[in-house]
Amino acid sequence: VACSAGTYQPNTGQTSCLDADAGHYVGVTGAPSQTPCSAGTYQPNTGQTSCLDADAGHYVPTTGATNQTACSIGTYQPSTGQVSCLSADPGHYVNAVASTTQTPCDIGSFQPLSGQDKCDLSDPGYYVDSTGSANQTACDPGTYQPNTGSSSCIDSPPGNYVDTTAAIAPTPCVPGTYNPLTGSSSADACLPADPGNSVPSWGSSYQTPCTAGHYQPNNG
Repeated sequence: VACSAGTYQPNTGQTSCLDADAGHYVGVTGAPSQTPCSAGTYQPNTGQTSCLDADAGHYVPTTGATNQTACSIGTYQPSTGQVSCLSADPGHYVNAVASTTQTPCDIGSFQPLSGQDKCDLSDPGYYVDSTGSANQTACDPGTYQPNTGSSSCIDSPPGNYVDTTAAIAPTPCVPGTYNPLTGSSSADACLPADPGNSVPSWGSSYQTPCTAGHYQPNNG
């Protein structure tokens, strides 16, 4: 009598057949041997006629496996029957085991490395204005950003200027000068007070005319 599928018999003169071991299968009748499950598949039970594909979010790296392995944090697998997991791309993260997808970094955060479980907030002086970013962008001259996790930079206010990139604060105009404009990127934007006027304080956006009884013949 031929051994049924799921069983086999390697010897002569036998009165019964052997069930295929876990991690193996027998897909035909009359088989003299069992076959190990290929990588990417597994079989936890005995006497089976086929193997099971690894689920999405899982993998099987070896032959003859009796179980599948969940993808670790920082990796994912969207397909079935795979032998490994995929590392999260730069600009993305995976913060759970057995994940079938990766998650893009939110606006205000970035991740330059692969296989990570979180994103980093943008530094002061920098911003990230899109999702899935692998890097942060420095604030241009004329702008600044004092906070972390920002999606934009702040224009330099009147009475100030920013003449560097990645600034975390504006620079105020010195006494004797003023600047009525926003977004100034040079110290030259601070104008000297005209004759007949004065600027007594730091960071002024206007000059003050001399009051009755006073005069000023000089600039600045």
